Amino acid sequence: MNAPDPLPVEKSKAPAVDGALDILETLVQSTWPLTLSEIAERVNLPVTSCHRIIGTLLQRGMVVRDLRRKKAYCAGARLFQMASAAYLQQPIVPLFHPIADVLKNELHQTVNLSVQAGPHVLVVAQVSWPFAETFGAYVGLSDVLHQCAAGKALMSMLPASVQKHYWSEFISTRVTQTSPNLPGADEWLHELAEIRRVGYALIRSDVAPGVCHLAAPVLNRRGEPLAAMSVSFAAQQDVRPYVTPLIQATWQLASRLG
Repeated sequence: MNAPDPLPVEKSKAPAVDGALDILETLVQSTWPLTLSEIAERVNLPVTSCHRIIGTLLQRGMVVRDLRRKKAYCAGARLFQMASAAYLQQPIVPLFHPIADVLKNELHQTVNLSVQAGPHVLVVAQVSWPFAETFGAYVGLSDVLHQCAAGKALMSMLPASVQKHYWSEFISTRVTQTSPNLPGADEWLHELAEIRRVGYALIRSDVAPGVCHLAAPVLNRRGEPLAAMSVSFAAQQDVRPYVTPLIQATWQLASRLG
């Protein structure tokens, strides 16, 4: 499941837009077509409001009527076209696959490629080792930058001013009684400086404590982060055999990007 947006929750000023997005997310996540009443129940909207929104989505090709179930709807071709266009606009993806294919054979682990999307990191490509677990990673998975190895690897290569701004905007505002373990500003900057020094980020999964995530940034010629390559493995395994091949793979990918 995708991570929640770290921005503070505010009352929506465009409820119709929210309703349309909720409907699209519901249809994409459903494994079968849904009727109008089923959609309305899942998104907690009146049937009449859902009917108006779906009418517009039908006209735009975002939603289509299903042929198998009467008066039911599913995601339309336009959604897939938009997603494909966004995917193909990442020039790094086709260069990643042959390099990751070699790396996954060497490490016997699934290799992921992630890019920054605002305060999130997004998995845009994956090369799987057939006998290894993906540990929940998949193309399209989104996570908050400070909660994943790929995000920290990317953030470590950004200017200190950006790192401080991120902490004040997305971490300090989340320190509550239910999440007291979020880092302070000095701790956050020190952690990123250490990741930058060693060239990789290593974290233990909060969701699966027995799993470690390792990520290294892919840099352009100016030293700016373009993406991060990552692998996951059982926490009891020695990390050292993974670090050097992963970093070398990021260097190879960076050199092919020019």
